[in-house]
Amino acid sequence: MIQWPAHSKIICLDSNDKIIAVSARSRLDLSDSLMLNRDEKKPLSCLIEVLTKSADWTTWNSINVKRIEDHIAYDLEFDGYKVKIDRISKPSRTLCSKPFKWKLEISADYDDTELGLDKKPIGTRFKVARSDASVKTIQSNIEKVFGLPRGSVCLLTPEAKKANLRSSIKSLRNKWKNS
Repeated sequence: MIQWPAHSKIICLDSNDKIIAVSARSRLDLSDSLMLNRDEKKPLSCLIEVLTKSADWTTWNSINVKRIEDHIAYDLEFDGYKVKIDRISKPSRTLCSKPFKWKLEISADYDDTELGLDKKPIGTRFKVARSDASVKTIQSNIEKVFGLPRGSVCLLTPEAKKANLRSSIKSLRNKWKNS
């Protein structure tokens, strides 16, 4: 999996320059943060700013800019979205501690033609939880999507015990698969 740089800050802004997502400790899942509670029939246009104080990232050269663009594309396309990435800033010798900006156009990818299905949507589009997501994150997202009170969702192990909030979905899936 592609990672954000260490010690980075990621800020996403809507067309009115209102913050719609911000990173915590160099962690931000773009698809969950930007698209989870949106009407997927309309594309989302937003700006994303990334800066990092990592010693491994000194300037916004074309290689570092491409690495971030690859991460953005991977993050969104992994969850079934199409993304168009346009650079606002230009690669240069600007320090990575200063924000680099992109404009994103994100839309749902409902290309079912290869499956022989018609374009008429039936039911709801469900998302599969990423294997590296924590149990706590998934529980919070379920509560948010369904408008449930905080703490009302609990994922269980095959032994009917509460799953460790810090464990990954992958480990929980493996427990169920091996039970």
